[in-house]
Amino acid sequence: MKKKALIGLSALLLLSAGCGPAPAAPEAAAGPAGKVVELAAATKPTAPLFLSATGIVEAKRDVILSFGASGKIAKINVAKGSQVAQGSVLASLDTGYYQKAVEAAAGQVKEASARKTRKLQGATPEEIAAAKLSVERSKVRLEKAITDVAQGERLVQGGAMAQSELDNLKIEKTKAELDAKDSQISLEKLMKGAEADEIASVNASITQAASQVAQATKTLQDTKLVAPFGGTVVTVSQEAGELSNPGQDVIHLVDLSEMKVALDVANDTIDQYKVGTKVSVVNQNGEKTAGTVSFVAPVIDQKTGKYQVEITFANPKESWRGGMLATIEVPRSVKGVIVPLESVGITQAERYVMTAENGVATRHVVTVGQIVGDKIEVLSGLKENEQVITSGITYIVEGEKVVARGAK
Repeated sequence: MKKKALIGLSALLLLSAGCGPAPAAPEAAAGPAGKVVELAAATKPTAPLFLSATGIVEAKRDVILSFGASGKIAKINVAKGSQVAQGSVLASLDTGYYQKAVEAAAGQVKEASARKTRKLQGATPEEIAAAKLSVERSKVRLEKAITDVAQGERLVQGGAMAQSELDNLKIEKTKAELDAKDSQISLEKLMKGAEADEIASVNASITQAASQVAQATKTLQDTKLVAPFGGTVVTVSQEAGELSNPGQDVIHLVDLSEMKVALDVANDTIDQYKVGTKVSVVNQNGEKTAGTVSFVAPVIDQKTGKYQVEITFANPKESWRGGMLATIEVPRSVKGVIVPLESVGITQAERYVMTAENGVATRHVVTVGQIVGDKIEVLSGLKENEQVITSGITYIVEGEKVVARGAK
């Protein structure tokens, strides 16, 4: 980009110095006095120099608000032009369904927490007594089943019972054995207390229920449109009683207390913009407002080929409105002297100026800086107040006699 800027500067200097369409040759002076030339003094600016750029004014904070949930709009609390404070409820949906969802989720958390409490406390004396009784009953049933099988075997041997009946008694015995084992295991678990995996399962249930509460609560909150900042309502797109969906425009809110101007700045002037630099914001009537450079893009915009710069400024009286045209004046730092643009010549190797010293043209190789309107900054090779030739320098050679136009 620097190379492109250098080429552009060179082209401008070539045109200014006469390397484009040939300028008219300087007038021939009568007699031996020399060629008549136009002169200008190399000066240092006595008044501040400004770099000007134009942009569109917009509110620094500008938002279109939408509900985060769907439903019927219950209330619209503002109208176009309403002034609202930060945190104000601007509109709300019917919350009946969402309120019930929060209550249901909270109930699940309560139930899961109660189960965890019971697990941690262990079995009550009544539960342990009931489990012991169940064990005793299982033992009685098992003992009876064992006796019935023994008697059945004797009866089968004596021919008084069929084999199928004995098989049924053995099945009942097996069931009684399993019941006895289950009863004993249940009693041991009650005596031992809750297992780690049981506690983990209950904890998982609590976590899931709490997540449902959080989601239901957020959805309930999304049924309200709350002003994120104080400002002015621009538009209200829906009315009470209408259905609204997430993302659907409802209220447009702007804050005009602070404005901004976005600029696209070319590579050759971007160095003049520094974050924190104080600038003037000028309206179409020439009235000025103090502003500040608040952002300078670190990289170039590939679409525009320029850098984005933002200027912010206070607007306490709200005299500035979005869409107005503003001229930004940025103070320029000038380190050298200023001469007319057409006084600088250019060759493939260098830039130069011609000065008139005691009626003789003298060539000075110079280093140039920034272009300031129709003038250019000379950083070295020229001193303040030296008289530079501004007309037809390509027709003048070093040592040639010259005389200023109008000189006697």
